[in-house]
Amino acid sequence: MSVRQFLDLSTGHLSRHDREQLTGLLTEQPPYASSSSMTGERGWLIYVSADPNPEHWSEIPALVRIIARARELDCDYVLLDADGPFDETLPLFDED
Repeated sequence: MSVRQFLDLSTGHLSRHDREQLTGLLTEQPPYASSSSMTGERGWLIYVSADPNPEHWSEIPALVRIIARARELDCDYVLLDADGPFDETLPLFDED
């Protein structure tokens, strides 16, 4: 049996622009719109690849930092939730 960890974070760690970019990318064709990510009404679940492609999320700088943080913590997924907790090591965008 395999159990995987995920990093649970607030969507407040993404700027409004980054949230719009993420929504746009995840509605496109693969490799973005795939089983490795899910979009919901209040956030996203994103797979943290073991072999990251630096270009994959390059249009979303805050997400690149979030994924790097997830790797530091040995997480396989990131859950970005509107009601999720904050991580003091990551920037916070207070735009809403």
